[in-house]
Amino acid sequence: MKVLIDTNVVLDIALNRKPFVEHAALLWRLAEQKEITACLSNTSITDVYYIINKHAGKEKARAFIADILDTFKLADIDDEGFREALDSGMNDFEDAVQYVICTRNGCDALATRN
Repeated sequence: MKVLIDTNVVLDIALNRKPFVEHAALLWRLAEQKEITACLSNTSITDVYYIINKHAGKEKARAFIADILDTFKLADIDDEGFREALDSGMNDFEDAVQYVICTRNGCDALATRN
């Protein structure tokens, strides 16, 4: 199963956000054990780095990004995908982008908490 993991789920792990970290960590373990193919939007990498750096420092941010790159596949989007997200009718643009990335990259599911 190929699963796109939303930015907030990854941040739940990085920042140990309770009560969400438990479920997020389960997804990460499944990816490490190759029971799922976990994907992360390439647009999420800089957001994750920025937020971890702000809350926990540069070294933790760099190490966490390295762990992401070891565990996750990056899922891409292009200008047509962004236009599709704009035209989707969804109220939240970021959610629309995640949805488009999910469908365009052949993911079976999108793991998010909103």
